[in-house]
Amino acid sequence: MKKVKWLSLALSLVFILLSACSNQSVSTAGSSTSDKAAQEKKKIKMVVGGKGFSEQYLLAQLVGQLLQKNTDYDVSINESGFAASSFINQAMKDGKVDVFVDYTGTGYLNVLKNKFDPTDTKETVYKKVKEGYEKEFGFTWLDPLGFTNTYTILLRQDTMKELNISTFSDLVKHAPNLVLGIDNTFYDRQDGLKGLSEKYGFKFKDIKQMEIPLAFPALAEKKIDVLVAYSTDGRIPALKLASLKDDKNYFPPYYAAPIVTMDFAKKYPDAVQVINKLAGKIDDQTMSKLNAKADVEKRTAADVAKEFLTENGMIPKK
Repeated sequence: MKKVKWLSLALSLVFILLSACSNQSVSTAGSSTSDKAAQEKKKIKMVVGGKGFSEQYLLAQLVGQLLQKNTDYDVSINESGFAASSFINQAMKDGKVDVFVDYTGTGYLNVLKNKFDPTDTKETVYKKVKEGYEKEFGFTWLDPLGFTNTYTILLRQDTMKELNISTFSDLVKHAPNLVLGIDNTFYDRQDGLKGLSEKYGFKFKDIKQMEIPLAFPALAEKKIDVLVAYSTDGRIPALKLASLKDDKNYFPPYYAAPIVTMDFAKKYPDAVQVINKLAGKIDDQTMSKLNAKADVEKRTAADVAKEFLTENGMIPKK
């Protein structure tokens, strides 16, 4: 009887040892498989790009750093900046850029060459531009980030009070006595100066084309009287400028959203999921503050983006 008990106990011990070894092997195999998958991902290069102005540098850093810290892919950020949507679209076609952020109004009017219907909403413009890009380019728009960066007309606050105006229409009768500042891009755009002038009937005393970083101090120093710029520019509150209302809805919604190729979205759904963590996280006020940190405080786009992502728990502090 004792022999049977001892034999039973011995068999039980052997079974336990075999089970432990088996579980360790499975655990080791699982770990090995995971490490191998991570190594394979590190061989896949992803390039995040943007256009050549402060907000775009910030957006490229936000998306790029988010991918770098939350995936195993070899992610790099193109910091040179492309001159316009047409150039960065071509770079994506050529496989030189994998992700970038653009604006729905820009895509709808300037890339797809549609005409804006004032009855359209931010949702309908997004839907139309998403469908248009997928059909024409094989690109797809991911979830919007939450802010819209439309064009606006700016004046100094004292000028706005002196003229007693608040809308684009109010400005029309004063335009012949005022000097307008614009950048080269707005001069040439389909939704730019020509269309704006036709819509409202603007005829300015003079029009000066200048780089936006020079145009803001020119407006503050009264070298120009009016400036067309982006509504989320951080220099607007910093220089005590005022924005007029587009009362005839000339400009469409310019909601910001990341763009990738449809092939990218299919191959790397985990990367898409990470990028979409930014969806709805940046409203107009937040984007304006981020822009101010870059343009007014003169901090680097990389530093500003890292601070935002860290404070919002999207990347680790270290």
